[in-house]
Amino acid sequence: MATHQPSEHDHITLDSGDAEPVGLLYVGDVQALRRAETVAFHSGDGSSWIDAGLFSAPVGIPRIYTATEQRLFPDADALDRRRRIPVVGDIAGFDERQRWHEHHLPTATAYATIGAARLDEVWRSISAFVRVGDMVRLHWRADNTSDGLVDPEWHRDELSIGVHRGRRRWMFLLDVQIRPDPARMITRTPT
Repeated sequence: MATHQPSEHDHITLDSGDAEPVGLLYVGDVQALRRAETVAFHSGDGSSWIDAGLFSAPVGIPRIYTATEQRLFPDADALDRRRRIPVVGDIAGFDERQRWHEHHLPTATAYATIGAARLDEVWRSISAFVRVGDMVRLHWRADNTSDGLVDPEWHRDELSIGVHRGRRRWMFLLDVQIRPDPARMITRTPT
């Protein structure tokens, strides 16, 4: 039985009534993830996405993007180009009252970035692993207590990326950050 391989679509023109599942990778998505110079991960307000990007040097001659780069990274932002890939994401962790939330940590937002994606071995492995038709999901974990941090000013936040291919599922630990409150990967707005 032949498997349906998604070919391509424009993420921007998808409306909420479209039957395409969020997180399904298309040909252009996989190619952009592999060619990206920066990759940013976002979750909050009920949505999550991955921004794969190319950037121009801050000084000197502006970068001229090839036709392929313009197709793979369709969103222009000043001198940079980006492809936004909507995905499913969940933020688990402890709230300000130290209650555990398995999914949808109230009022939480999360952000992480890989600045030199082509040099990051973990990201290069993940981007080489994903295939067209895979489903991608971001898993954020706030205040992981597995490392025994005793200082209440420091917090351990984690980002894992789940890849679903048919009945198979893989989970990759993408980033771990131990930081004080204002500079955390996962932040919460007080209720």
